[in-house]
Amino acid sequence: MLLSEAMPFRVVEYVREDGSNPYRRWFDGLHPQAATKVAAARARLEAGNTSNVKRIGAIAEYRLDWGPGYRIYLAKTRS
Repeated sequence: MLLSEAMPFRVVEYVREDGSNPYRRWFDGLHPQAATKVAAARARLEAGNTSNVKRIGAIAEYRLDWGPGYRIYLAKTRS
């Protein structure tokens, strides 16, 4: 997923040049409970809530402390 610089954030899924979408493939394979947790995390990000986001250089990591411990990796774009 990518984040734009505007607040609240506009969250978009990364799509490769070949049209494949790694996030969507991963999300679609999740158990329904896990998908609900991830969707809620995305909604929080879109609302500007970055309380669970930790910067790691040029990217950021959103940690979900549930189940096996899911991670969503983010990057900011300049539009």
